Amino acid sequence: MLFALWIPNAAMADDEGVTDDQNEQVIPPAVTGTDQSVDKVTPEPIDISKIKVTTMTPADEFTQAITPLVIALGAGSIALVIYTLLSQSKGTKLPD
Repeated sequence: MLFALWIPNAAMADDEGVTDDQNEQVIPPAVTGTDQSVDKVTPEPIDISKIKVTTMTPADEFTQAITPLVIALGAGSIALVIYTLLSQSKGTKLPD
């Protein structure tokens, strides 16, 4: 029973001696130059014809692009195994 009470103390030992000041990170203000006004560069207009609306995630797009390669490599490996088995069963040697 007493052993169960010591387990949380071991877990809290890592936080000893660390104060909130040591974990706090200060982010400096952004420097915009000598002129503190709003950026005068206007953005380019958005070309609506280049916007692609889809429900596919990047992982889905990757899977769609890589599937033909995986199928081709698998089929090539199977063809190589069949060729090797057939050539060994005939007693012929593979070319060097």
